[in-house]
Amino acid sequence: MDTAILIALIKVISTILISGIIVLRTIPTINHIARSKGLLNAPGERTSHRYKTPNLAGIAIFIAACVSSLLFIYDYFEFFRPIYLASVIIFFVGLKDDIVLLSPWKKLLAQFVAATLIVISDLRFIHGFSVFGVNYFDETASIILTICFIVGIINAINLIDGIDGLAASIGSLILGIFGLFFFINGMYSWSFYCASLVGGLMAFFLYNVFGLRNKTFMGDSGSLLLGLSIAVTTIMFWEANADKTLPLTFLDAPAITFAIIIIPAFDVVRVFFYRIVHRLSPVSADRNHLHHRIVDIGFSHFQTSMILTALNVLMITIAYGLSFFWGTIWISLILIVLMILFVAIVNKIYRKQRKKATTTISQNYS
Repeated sequence: MDTAILIALIKVISTILISGIIVLRTIPTINHIARSKGLLNAPGERTSHRYKTPNLAGIAIFIAACVSSLLFIYDYFEFFRPIYLASVIIFFVGLKDDIVLLSPWKKLLAQFVAATLIVISDLRFIHGFSVFGVNYFDETASIILTICFIVGIINAINLIDGIDGLAASIGSLILGIFGLFFFINGMYSWSFYCASLVGGLMAFFLYNVFGLRNKTFMGDSGSLLLGLSIAVTTIMFWEANADKTLPLTFLDAPAITFAIIIIPAFDVVRVFFYRIVHRLSPVSADRNHLHHRIVDIGFSHFQTSMILTALNVLMITIAYGLSFFWGTIWISLILIVLMILFVAIVNKIYRKQRKKATTTISQNYS
């Protein structure tokens, strides 16, 4: 193995370990402070937990990601500066919402500001990969598309953070794949960036899913930060695939990209249209997300998270396999149809169980 590659690999592993250790060590302290100050997330109609739980683990994830990544990204700090600045804005807006609650519109404004900072740094969608005949996006279209995409993914990740383990597992999968891609292509600074989040998410997952005395949620400070990180790495993955001089690129990069982020992306679009059709506010809260339906069928939070993570892996595998035979549009359509079928099956089981439960209650009262 080349010495440079070996050193980079050691740095990646070190980044994951340092980030994970920081999260493991800081969450108990953060939880103690949250309980002493009464900063707890209370159970509600949309939530699935029974007890008041600290929801400030995003602080630990943020600190871990910053510290562990900056140890090895310092040579490229000028490039990453706008990303860190946008992350700071998103983090503190999410943290304020975790503590005192912000209106959805104020959070949305902050997301647009963060997305604009990313675009100003010139990290944006440029190549169209000949999808619908578009080879390159003009500057205006590129800016609008990039800002809307970043805001959309931030909210998509925020919305899947509704049950234990889901945001952490899906986030780790997505960032892990991107990190591996960047590493293979010698884009080591980006692989360090991904590793800094994966390590923190894996450590958080243990407290979030299996924690008893130190159970915690990442809160909006964590989920918004995670969403922004996934958005910027997705854009970088997309654009890197246009450089055919790299060792590894995908011919149907848009379809592969869609497959990688399909769980949060599909769910946010599905719920958005559901709310519009039923004349509800697009930012209103409900329990119509796919993960809520699976939990309501009878699966645990952990089981539901693993089902959806496995589904994400399956979609990526299918997309990669089909890329040898069909183009981006056909692959994307097939993935959408498969997701619709999965949702239809889940909804059918859900309605059947609700009908059975209603019938049982009626018989008990008759």
